[in-house]
Amino acid sequence: MTLTFEIRKAGFENKGAAMMLIAASQNVKARYPAARVAMAPDATSPYEFRARYGLWHRAELVRRGVDLGKLVQLVPGKLRHRFGFITEPEVDVVLDAAGLAYSDQWGAQHTEDLAHRAVAWKRAGKHLILLPQALGPFGTDRIRRAINVVADHADLIFARDKYSMENLVGAVGDRASIRLAPDFTNLLAAIPPANPPPGEKLVAIVPNARMVDKTSSDVSDNYTGFLRRAARMFQSAGMTAFFLIHEGAGDRVLAEQVNAQLSEPLQIWMAGDPLEAKGLIGKCSGLVGSRYHALISALSQGVPVIGTGWSHKYRALFEDYGCQNMLVNVSAGEEGLEAGLRTLIDDGQRAALSQRLAAPGARIKDSVRQMWEDVFRLLEVD
Repeated sequence: MTLTFEIRKAGFENKGAAMMLIAASQNVKARYPAARVAMAPDATSPYEFRARYGLWHRAELVRRGVDLGKLVQLVPGKLRHRFGFITEPEVDVVLDAAGLAYSDQWGAQHTEDLAHRAVAWKRAGKHLILLPQALGPFGTDRIRRAINVVADHADLIFARDKYSMENLVGAVGDRASIRLAPDFTNLLAAIPPANPPPGEKLVAIVPNARMVDKTSSDVSDNYTGFLRRAARMFQSAGMTAFFLIHEGAGDRVLAEQVNAQLSEPLQIWMAGDPLEAKGLIGKCSGLVGSRYHALISALSQGVPVIGTGWSHKYRALFEDYGCQNMLVNVSAGEEGLEAGLRTLIDDGQRAALSQRLAAPGARIKDSVRQMWEDVFRLLEVD
């Protein structure tokens, strides 16, 4: 029997989401070479990328609450498969790779949608596995009801960090199906970038629009100033700083705003293939970033970072790698921020930071391998 997997809540515009999509697909195919791995494409998932990674197209097109994709079920299976289409009834295993969707920060509707689908999938005999992701907080009765329905119907739920675990267990109670596992993109092999920025001692600056619209005013008001200060310090030190855009237009706008305030604007490098972005990060002497998976691409390759963040997932990530002091508050005093940035400028401090990342990096990769074994063991026992 050929298993059919669907990977949900991942696309290609956000490079972190794309990395989760690619990582899940690669691990499934490594275990089950004949498996069909599909996604329901949207505007962020162009055919070019789906074809590059061998992803089937799960027919879904929801308009005004009606899934027009169900019309594809009327087409005979052999003809559908000739064009790379599968339908929901053909899916055996649903892998949810939302990253961060089920939380008060994004409202209850995402969790309610998953709850509704989870009930139907369980009834149809499908497996639902929530791959490692940030979860919660679940503060309202509405979202708590929904996450309880999800927990009742999911086979496995992997919380990505201890804070997510606490949020989830606090909402649904302790369950055997709930486990702790780190983000699973660190095993992805990087691709050398085709056109890296020219220069010595590359330093990537990765902005994130969520640092403006998901934070308090004391953070959002100081964020672009922090990026500007970082750019100027690296330029003064003779390093080649550049902006790496890990998502879309909002991040680029931030880079352009900072560039408008610099006497020497930085090159803006738009990430196309996420594995090329990881390859470019691997060439860098350091990274200043606010995009979660850009930080992981750096830390997992031993590239020292200064990070900023807008949710608990950032704090947990830096704790996992034992470098909590490298996660800074942009509203802190100028002297403290500059001290952190200087650790990426000084060769000795930078080398020491890189060495410190090796042991936790290896441990975290082993945990990801164990997570996949847990997933496949569940499927094979069944």
